[in-house]
Amino acid sequence: MRLAVILIIYIAICAAALGILYGPLRRALSPERRSAFGGAAGRSRTKKWPVRLVMGILFVLLSFPALGAMLPDGEAGYFFQRWGNVFIGYVLYFFVPLLLVWLALLIWRAIHRHRKREKWRPKRLHSAALIAVLLVASVIINLCGVQTAHDVKVTSYEIPKEQLGQTEPLRIVLIADLHIGVNSDISLYEDMVERINEQDPDLVLVAGDLVTSAFGAMEDPDAYAAVMRKIDATYGTYVVYGNHDVDEPLFGGFTYQKAEDAVRNPGMQPWLDACGWTLLTDETTVLPELNGLILAGRRDEKRPGDGVKERKSLDELFADIDPEAPILMLEHEPVELEELQDYGIDLTVCGHTHGGQIFPGNVWGRIHDPQSYGMKNWGDTTVVVTSGVGYYGPPIRVGTISEIVVIDAK
Repeated sequence: MRLAVILIIYIAICAAALGILYGPLRRALSPERRSAFGGAAGRSRTKKWPVRLVMGILFVLLSFPALGAMLPDGEAGYFFQRWGNVFIGYVLYFFVPLLLVWLALLIWRAIHRHRKREKWRPKRLHSAALIAVLLVASVIINLCGVQTAHDVKVTSYEIPKEQLGQTEPLRIVLIADLHIGVNSDISLYEDMVERINEQDPDLVLVAGDLVTSAFGAMEDPDAYAAVMRKIDATYGTYVVYGNHDVDEPLFGGFTYQKAEDAVRNPGMQPWLDACGWTLLTDETTVLPELNGLILAGRRDEKRPGDGVKERKSLDELFADIDPEAPILMLEHEPVELEELQDYGIDLTVCGHTHGGQIFPGNVWGRIHDPQSYGMKNWGDTTVVVTSGVGYYGPPIRVGTISEIVVIDAK
């Protein structure tokens, strides 16, 4: 039922997009020509095949995301997912501006007709120029977005070392949202590991979404594990799962499967072991080398996985923990932020948001979410949210960065 609803919505959006494009495309590609006969037969005719060809190609390309969602996991499904994701990036920055122009023209035509009692129609040159400009802009934005997504930056924050109960400086590196999947390039993660090791970290924390809802889409798990195993942290690397670290079908980024039906791929735990990472699932551990710093790792709020319907509450997680002890919490999503200080949590690190990843998502996130990016104090606790390393859907970043975060407790 959910799949049917998503399909209907997607078909309606595609039909509206193609309908808006049809007018300017017809004027640009099918100029009127006069018949050689006079009279009624002399009325202008148009060449329809160029428009039909372009619309047909677009129809096929728009079907890629749907086919990728409906086909089972495998080479065919991954092929349509991969190229569907790429095409969505170009569609976004072509059709959305086209929609805005279309709405502006509707208003302009209404005003023009009201004032001059006649319709204003765009000319062939206007339509051709509009399509050319939007097409070139979409290509440039996507190519720049690919480059930005693969350029890992280092973002640094500082907190007092006493906040984490330390007498000596402590350097923590936070990464999140690797989203290894059909559009991944292993060179991005090689670059990420190189940036991490350049920081000489004491502790590395991985805040979930290691894959994108399909562990099988990771082309060579052993190769990726070999890259991750090169992370060199004095006191180890700890990880929690995110909402996409389960196997579930996706359509345009939306799942049509219930949370309780989302299962963890049995290959995930062996892969984490091969990476040399320690998994925390609704549990706490004491780091005696760091003055007894307590590290807590939570299951994801939306997709706890492993047959768990609901993760532990904060009450349950910290029932036996002294709130006066220094506590560092690793969480995928930045949620329950106002409640954190009630449990004596000194620092919480998260991912999930991607910083919006694609404009205007970054703007919307800063307006809509309590904290979508950066460092912020919530009472006595500090929360750091990273935009992550990988990407979800289109393999681009526009208005955000791919980053690792360095937190220096000095």
